This record gives sequence, C-alpha cells and structure tokens, in this order.
Amino acid sequence: MPLIDGGTQRLPRVVGMARALDLILTGRIMHALEALDWGMLTELDDDPLERALEIAQGLASFPQQTMLADRRAAIEGFGMSLEDGLALEAKAGPETLQAAVEGANRFAGGEGRSGAGAGV
Repeated sequence: MPLIDGGTQRLPRVVGMARALDLILTGRIMHALEALDWGMLTELDDDPLERALEIAQGLASFPQQTMLADRRAAIEGFGMSLEDGLALEAKAGPETLQAAVEGANRFAGGEGRSGAGAGV
C-alpha cells in the first residue's frame, strides 16, 4: 500500500533519508528505544498517560498567546535561513509583549520562584 498520508515527506525530515527509507521500504516494526534514539520520541515514561496529562497541564498553564507564537515561529521558521527565522521571531514580539509583562509582574510578586512553574 502506498504512503499517501505525508509519511514519505515528513519522516525523512525527522530521521534522515536513509533511516526513513529503511522504515518506508521494509515496513518493519520499530521499538520504543530505537524511536527515542532516532529522535522520533522525546521521552519514554513508565506511565505515559500520567506524563501526558502532566505535560498538558503544564502547557495549559503557560501564557497561550506567547506559547503559540513561539510554536508558530519554530514551525514556520524551520527551513528558513537563520536571518529570516530571526526576523519571523522578532515579528511576534510586539503581539506577545503584554503577556511577557504580566509574567514578569507575577514573578516579581513571588510566583514561579525556586523553580515552581518552570516548565513541564
């Protein structure tokens, strides 16, 4: 069955052409540790549902406008020159400035001290 879901285009960008062709042409099953080693996974956890919920709660607690602007800049900037990518990132600055000021004020008020709330 041909791959028509974008896998032939996305997979080489994640793992490189040789590894992608290995999986595409052989259809072999890949185990979790190999997928982690290849960069197809970012982490493994004994309780993946609990970890997924922890990550989701952490993401939900972040300033959404800022987080989404960062996500958009990373995705849209991928494949651009560094100069163009930095310009794209800088363009998002003004639209997220208010959220940054609010976050700095919360930090000045004691929120997030000692690593509390510092990432997921």
